[in-house]
Amino acid sequence: MDLPSLLAAIERGDDTTVFEFLEDAANDELTGDDGITLLAAAAHAGRHEVVDRLVVWDVDPTRPWAGGVDPVTWAAENGAYWVLNALLSPDRDPLRTDSPHRRALRVARAALESGAGAGSVPPPAHRAVITDLEAKLGVHRTPDELMARALVHADPEHDDWFASLFRIAEPESQERFDWARAVAEGAGDAGSLDRRRFALDAINFLGFGFNPDNGNDEPPFTLEAAEFLRPRLHTEQDPHALRTVVAAFTGYCTREELPAVLTHADHPDPGVRHRVTLAFPTLLTDHPDALAVLLRLAGDPAPVTRTSALHALTRHPVDTPVLRGVLTARLTDPHFDVRLEAAAALALRGDQRATPVLHEIRRGIKNRSSRGAGRLDDLHHQLRARTPGR
Repeated sequence: MDLPSLLAAIERGDDTTVFEFLEDAANDELTGDDGITLLAAAAHAGRHEVVDRLVVWDVDPTRPWAGGVDPVTWAAENGAYWVLNALLSPDRDPLRTDSPHRRALRVARAALESGAGAGSVPPPAHRAVITDLEAKLGVHRTPDELMARALVHADPEHDDWFASLFRIAEPESQERFDWARAVAEGAGDAGSLDRRRFALDAINFLGFGFNPDNGNDEPPFTLEAAEFLRPRLHTEQDPHALRTVVAAFTGYCTREELPAVLTHADHPDPGVRHRVTLAFPTLLTDHPDALAVLLRLAGDPAPVTRTSALHALTRHPVDTPVLRGVLTARLTDPHFDVRLEAAAALALRGDQRATPVLHEIRRGIKNRSSRGAGRLDDLHHQLRARTPGR
């Protein structure tokens, strides 16, 4: 194993290269000292997906790092939420008295009380760590307590925000929806923007957290949620809150109501435009202007929006000369995922102009961890399914 190259890839955040190297590594290379060195480097660099992959591939998350550092203690002390989750993932019994979960909770609480990491950018996620560990250990906080933790930094991209939302939405109940709606209504234009953002995010998360095994096909508050969100499609002025309204309305509304989100396809905020693309491909069959909107979004300045728009076109049989022209223009896009989705959409329509791009991408694949490998495999199965007699 080329340890220096792997460490360099971790340092520059090149997870794909790391995964490609690891895919071909022998098991005994990862279970020895080199595996521990890689695990520590990935944790310090905040590359939690690499940490997770190493743990899955049997690198011992309990073995001390250089200098006798305990991995779980280090992650909890530094508020490294996702890294800690990866390190704890093999432990299936958090409730035992000597579990690393209990140790991590004590350490995270002490670090928070001491102000560890104050002034760091971004701030450490001690509250997220505490929220997650408390839930796993049977300590359940009220929605107001969880919201208070999220609003300390009031950053929707921070782990404290996510962890609180996740725990609020975990019991997808009418009571939780009523709480979130009341907070959002009380934090209108004259109230707290942060509270409104959080409450709307909670309504959106409650739709994600719904468990069909409970006996229903949808949450019991689906109609109420759609009714609550519908007017906010037209009145919400904050970009983050509007992104959430679009996403949540898309999840709760009926098929016939989906076209309402098209009014935001040209919104100045790229996140709002991206959320609109996620309402497709259903919209292509339900609204006469939907295809034109989607083709416009396929040329959006934001690569993630272009990718989502093109991916929607791979999932729908609509086919026109104008559509193929848009797809062909994206074959030379500077972004890998955009080129791949454009080529996939053309290939699924039997257009040979996709072939050189797909061949080029395929030549760059080293193993199943290479970028685009999984997507090409999916495309291969889709094409086979469309071939008569296969």
